Amino acid sequence: MLTSMDLNLLRIFDAVMTERNVTRAASALHMTQPAVSNAINRLRLTLKDPLFVKIQGGVLPTQRAELLWPPIRDALARIADTLERNDFDPARSEAVFRMAMSDYVADQVIRPLFVEQQTVAPNVRIHLHPYSLDNAGVLLEKGEVDMAAGVYSNFGSSLRTLPLETLTYVCAMRKGHPLLAQPRFTLDSFLRARHLMVSLLGTPTLIDHELAPHGYKRNVVLTINQFALAPRLLAETDLICVVPLNTVRNSPYSHLLEAVEAPFPFAPRTVNLIWHERSDNIPAHRWLREEILKVCQAQGMVFDQAQPAESHSY
Repeated sequence: MLTSMDLNLLRIFDAVMTERNVTRAASALHMTQPAVSNAINRLRLTLKDPLFVKIQGGVLPTQRAELLWPPIRDALARIADTLERNDFDPARSEAVFRMAMSDYVADQVIRPLFVEQQTVAPNVRIHLHPYSLDNAGVLLEKGEVDMAAGVYSNFGSSLRTLPLETLTYVCAMRKGHPLLAQPRFTLDSFLRARHLMVSLLGTPTLIDHELAPHGYKRNVVLTINQFALAPRLLAETDLICVVPLNTVRNSPYSHLLEAVEAPFPFAPRTVNLIWHERSDNIPAHRWLREEILKVCQAQGMVFDQAQPAESHSY
């Protein structure tokens, strides 16, 4: 079968699997949509499988397509590594990177990175994917994302890591909040206050995981899945929220907020960049990892080696 197959079809298959949409795949490949559709039809005949089923907004891979994709993507990455070794030019590259991270990490890393790289690497594209600490390892193993960033510690043997930042947590609330008028911010006052919870999946966060063994539970009245929304909500209500300090510092609402030490010793956490070992020596990926590290260093996002990373989501 291999001798009679146009291997370029595998590259097109990889793009459709990545985008889950023929039009977006065609755009990424700089091809027309009919050309991509024709290529997929040829591959269907060769592999004797439908490969994709049309659904609203795109396509859904068949079971065989899901099984074929990881080894095909791995092989394509190795071929690219061999051909591009020592020949990566950011100024000319049209590389596409797929990354999984929260809006907090994206604001700290991707925003300044992309602003900086508009002149250095104008044709490089970055796509952010839905993020979850629970499935990030699986996404990396399957090749559905190239890198992820978050508070990880339970790494598989095939995953590589780079620490980016140590997070310090504070209790944020609006200036003039009734709690600030109390002589002392007690644990009882903290637990009884109306809490805003930032949870990417709507599930308990590391804050709750730390409180639970002591029999403590927060009075959560509102749960959101974006850190960027938290400062405005805090500025306009009497909610309080435990967040990374930079969530307050970097917000346009920072002048309306107070960031105080919580009456419970929440441990710092380390944000790690993680990727699959198959990407270790791909020049474009090495370049991006180095650029991300430079951005973090330039912003003073210093990783504290004394603080261990944890596995819970924030």
